[in-house]
Amino acid sequence: MREAIRDFNNSILHGDLPKAAEQLKSAMRVIDRSAAKGVIHKNQAARRKSTMTKRLLTKRAETTKAPAAKKA
Repeated sequence: MREAIRDFNNSILHGDLPKAAEQLKSAMRVIDRSAAKGVIHKNQAARRKSTMTKRLLTKRAETTKAPAAKKA
């Protein structure tokens, strides 16, 4: 589980958003499996998935944001 999260974080850090999106999917599966087995609590699993999703969406918004128009 930690390895999947680490891989996702590295992709975000290096700006590889398509790869990060794929790793987010696989990390979510691993996190859900860990919660189902009782390794982590279901609320902690939800919190981790939410945080990772928020990081991806924030990074995606930063890269697609248009530059601000200058005032005349």
